[in-house]
Order: sequence, then structure tokens, then C-alpha cells
Amino acid sequence: LYPPNHPTTTMTATMEESPAAPSQVATTTKLSFPSSISLGSCIGGVPIKLHLSFFLLLLIEFISSIRLAADYPLYMLFVVVLYGPVLLLTILVHEFGHVFATKRQGGEVGGVVLWPLGGFALCGPTESLSGELKVALAGPLTHIPQMFFWWMIYLLVKYEFDMTGNATGIWPSFSIFLKTMSTGPAGFFQVLAGEAVWLNIILCGFNLCIPAYPLDGGRVFAAGLILKLKVEPLKAAFVTAMTAMAISTTMVAYAIVRLFTGGASFSLYLGLVGLYVFYESFELNSAVKRNDLKNHPIFGGKCYQSGGANSASSSSDGGDLTMAEVSAPADIPAEEGVMA
Repeated sequence: LYPPNHPTTTMTATMEESPAAPSQVATTTKLSFPSSISLGSCIGGVPIKLHLSFFLLLLIEFISSIRLAADYPLYMLFVVVLYGPVLLLTILVHEFGHVFATKRQGGEVGGVVLWPLGGFALCGPTESLSGELKVALAGPLTHIPQMFFWWMIYLLVKYEFDMTGNATGIWPSFSIFLKTMSTGPAGFFQVLAGEAVWLNIILCGFNLCIPAYPLDGGRVFAAGLILKLKVEPLKAAFVTAMTAMAISTTMVAYAIVRLFTGGASFSLYLGLVGLYVFYESFELNSAVKRNDLKNHPIFGGKCYQSGGANSASSSSDGGDLTMAEVSAPADIPAEEGVMA
């Protein structure tokens, strides 16, 4: 999901074909987020930024945990670890999936920004919709090995915990067992590993299975409409926007109900995601009504505008996909956002 003041809004990045000079296309945009922290670079020099608002979810959960501090003091530590380093590394690996896939498809990556609604990889365009599908799918699929990693840790710690006479199931429970957590290091890390398993399952399912733009599932949905069902790009954008608006409205309504029936911290986060998805989808629908998708950061891409024609030719040739010839207005390099 886009962080505040992300380049696609401040730079009006596009991916339409034009006779720009190669030097303009090759220019790399530098990340500039005043309220972010640099975490260095990796994977071929890709810069990584941590937006300060990333700590919003951690703050919400931490405040919510205070009510249990008297009886279960370790719960506050659990919240800090789960919604701090564990969530940060989980989202970072997700974005690395997009980065690796983009580079493999011949695209360029300007950087990665992490913020409370997920991550944002500034990825250059790929030549075909099949490449776009691979890039969109690469992020959510990283949660599968991450889930198994935490499950192995859960099983190892579970053996240690079971030796104390507190036998537990082979698969972690979705519920957080405060008493188990408070028994000692083994119980604490068992609950932490179990919740990390579910964290990855939820993030994978949320991004992959919900066809709501600008989530990864929304991009897979849009590309699938054009590539598989041969829907023309403008209509595909309309269907994507309306589907996402309906889903986001349901998310906000559910969050409001949950807010008054328990689970305040979760409902607040879900409501924020729902509102953001609705806003982005509403903007997409407005672009459809104006018949102006060429300047859209996603649907303005050559692979979308061509209606999947490039995908067909690329796949029939059987060769490797290369970066599409692209440009942007005012000598601004074209970039495309890949959201977690």
C-alpha cells in the first residue's frame, strides 16, 4: 500500500510508450521521505526506508496490552516483539519477493518503503502482463516459506514445553494463551512462533485472495481480467475499482461492528486499511470515468494499455522477458508501485 507522499502521487509517474531518449528511461529515482529512517540497502543496492508511521500499529497494540499488564506482564513484551521486529522482517521479506521478481522480469527497482499498512516497492515496469502477474504474486508467496519457518520453531519449542507436562497441539492455535506465555521462555516463544505462523497465513491470504486494488490480489485480479478473460483495459479497471470499493466498504462496516463488540485494536487497523483501499479504488474509478488511465501508476503501464498483447507475443517466443521501453513526463522516470 502507498505510504504518505509516495512518488506515484508526487511525481505522477507513468509507463506509457513514447519516443523519449534512452537516458531518460535509465534514470533512477531516489527515495526522499522526510519522515522515514534509512535501513541501508541490499539486493544490488536497493535502498530500504522505514516510515516513522510504521510504529502506529505497534503503538495501538501496546496501548491495548496495558490492561493485561498487571496479570500478564510478558504480554506487553510479546506485543512489542510480534508487532515490532517480527512484523518488520515479515513485510521486508514480502517486499524482497517483489524486488526479486521485478529484477528477474527485467524491471528496475528504486527502493522499498515500510509503513504501517504494509510495504511499498518502487518497481520499474515489466514488458508483459504475465510478468506483472509474477511480480504481484511473488510478494504474497514469500509468506509460505516464512510460515513453515515459524512452524518449525513452534514445534521445536513445543517439544521443550511439553517436557514440563503441558502438552499442546502440533498446529498452533489462533488464540493467544496468556497462561502458556507466562510459564517461562519456552511458553513465551511457543506462543510467539505460533502467532507468527498465523501472521503469515493472514498476510498471504489477505494480499493474495482479496481482489481489492491496490493490494496484490487486486493487481492479480486486474491482470487476470485482461490476460485470461480478454477484458479491455478500461473495463477491467472499472470492474477492479468497483470490486475493491465493495470489499473495502464491507471491511469498514465489519471494523465498526467489531469496535463495539470487542477487538478494538484489530478493528481500528482493519478500518484504516478499508478506508485506504476505498480511497485508492475511488481514485481509480474517477480515472475510468474521465477515460484517463494513461497517467495511472498501474493501469497506465504499457502491459495494461496493450491489453495483454505483449504477454502473448512474449510467451510465444519462449524467450526471457525484458524491460519495456517506457518514459515519463518532465523527464521523470516511470515507476510502478507494488504493494503488500
